[in-house]
Amino acid sequence: MQTDDTTLSNLHPLFTRLSGQVVWLLMEEHDASSEDVNAFMDNVMAWRSAHLKIMRELLEDNSRYLQITVDHIGDIPVDQEACKTCEALKGKIIPASHPELISMLPPYSLGCRCRGKIITKKELPENPQFLSKDECPKHSFMCQTGWFLNYPWAEKTPTAT
Repeated sequence: MQTDDTTLSNLHPLFTRLSGQVVWLLMEEHDASSEDVNAFMDNVMAWRSAHLKIMRELLEDNSRYLQITVDHIGDIPVDQEACKTCEALKGKIIPASHPELISMLPPYSLGCRCRGKIITKKELPENPQFLSKDECPKHSFMCQTGWFLNYPWAEKTPTAT
């Protein structure tokens, strides 16, 4: 099943609401410089593309699994690191065959540190911890830490959005 980025974006609970214009206005409202807004937008587009690629791979092969990982950015204050919700999800597994797969996939918000790593059945941990629908965070517009609003995007290139 080959699916284009727009179709995939419209399936995901966060990406369907997250247009470039919305992101741009959010940064402007928080007095980000035009250089920071431009750098942030470049990062958001790369972040979105990476997540859509994973979504596509899972939809194309439902024998795979997604293992949640959490990105860390070394040069921001500890109180702006990944939120407790994301940290609690680290290592959780979602089978690509899950009937509600797309609604359970990270990212859960703009600035979310959760990522997905595709693994095979052979790569499953010995006692896999599967993410249940009840444990899955609700997709919201913005990460509760808000770390990305004050990050000097034009000066640095973080590894995650």
